[in-house]
Amino acid sequence: MLLRFYNSATQNNMKNLIVLLLFPVFSIAQTTIQPTFAGDFLINGTIKGLPDSTMVFLAHPGQPSNILATSYSQKGKFSLFGKVSDGDIYQLSFIGFPDQYDVFLTPTQLTIAGDVKFLKKLVVTGSVAQQDYQLYNAKFEPLKEKLNKLVATINKTEEGRKRDSMINVFEKHKQKVLEQVELFAKSKPASPVSPFIIYVTSPISNDINALEARYESLKPVAKETFYGRELAKMIADSKIGLEGTQAVDFVQNDTANTPVALSSFKGKYVLVDFWASWCGPCRNENPAVVAAYQAYKDKNFTILGVSLDQNRDKWIQAIHADNLSWTQVSDLKYWQNQAAQLYKISGIPANMLIDPSGKIIGRNLRGEALAAALQKALK
Repeated sequence: MLLRFYNSATQNNMKNLIVLLLFPVFSIAQTTIQPTFAGDFLINGTIKGLPDSTMVFLAHPGQPSNILATSYSQKGKFSLFGKVSDGDIYQLSFIGFPDQYDVFLTPTQLTIAGDVKFLKKLVVTGSVAQQDYQLYNAKFEPLKEKLNKLVATINKTEEGRKRDSMINVFEKHKQKVLEQVELFAKSKPASPVSPFIIYVTSPISNDINALEARYESLKPVAKETFYGRELAKMIADSKIGLEGTQAVDFVQNDTANTPVALSSFKGKYVLVDFWASWCGPCRNENPAVVAAYQAYKDKNFTILGVSLDQNRDKWIQAIHADNLSWTQVSDLKYWQNQAAQLYKISGIPANMLIDPSGKIIGRNLRGEALAAALQKALK
C-alpha cells in the first residue's frame, strides 16, 4: 500500500495531548450577533482599584478581534451585555492589564467582583454554567499538571525502556482524565459544560465508542448546545466508511466529464476502488480487480473506480493500459480527492464493498480476499 504519510499512534496521541494540556481552554469561533440593548446576557462587574475609563471586553480566546461586548469602567464598575446563542468560553479582558478571566457564558445575568490586583481570582455569581466550569477546572487542573510534567520529561528522554515505562505511566494518567470526564458528564448531564469537556478532551481518546457513550449520557438540552452538536457531528463523521454503516454519497466526474453519483449504483453490489495511475501497488493490484469484475459483472456487481490522479491524460492512459472497463471518476485533486477525504483514505490501493441496500460489507479487500468476499456475497 502506498501511504500518504506515516506517524506512530503514540506520536499522534502525544501531539494531541500536548495541545490539549497546554491550551485546555479554547473555543470554536461561532457566528456572533452584534450586541443590542435587548441582549440575552448581562454582566455587572465591580473591580476594586480599576481605573476609570478602562476598556473592558469579552472575546473568544485567541481571537481578540472577535469581540462580543465592550464597556468602560466608572468608579470600578462596568456592564457588558449582548447576545449568545450557545454556551461557550469567553475571556474577560481589561485594557492595560495582562491577566484575563475565563467566563463560560450563557444567556443569563451574572455579577463579577474582585480586585484589580487579582484578576484571575474574580468571583462570579448568578451563573450555574460558570460554577460548573470552575468545578471542571478544580477537578482537571491537578491532572493536567501531572500530565504536563510527564509529557515534558518524556519529550526529553531518549528512546528505550525508561521512556517506554514513562509512556505507560502517561497512558494511565490519561485514562484518569477520561474517567473524570465520564464522572462529570454523568453527574451533570444537563450542563452545557459537560459537552464542552467531552469535546475538548476527545483528542486524547481514540475510542469512538467510548466517546459516543459519553455523549449519550447527556440530556437533550446539553446535546442541543454548540458543543453537543459538534460532538454529534464528530461521532457521525467518524463512522463514515465503517463496515456495517451506510455508505455516504459523493459525486465526481467520469472520463467524459459527466457527473456520477455513488448512489446511482444502489441496487447493485459495488466495489468502490481507490487508486491512481502513479501508484505502483495499485497498478499491480489491478489484474486481480479486473479478474473479479469479469467473474461477477453479470451477477449484479460492478466497480466504481475513484482515482487520486492530478494529470488527466495519465489517468486515462492507465485506464486503457490496465483494461479497467468499469466507470472511472476523479476530481483530479490528488490526495485532496473529496471522496478519499470523506472516507479517510490515507493509503492506496484501498476499497470498500457495498451491498444493494447501500451498506458497507467489506473494506480493503485484495486478491484472494476480494474473490472470497464476492463469492460469498454473490453466491
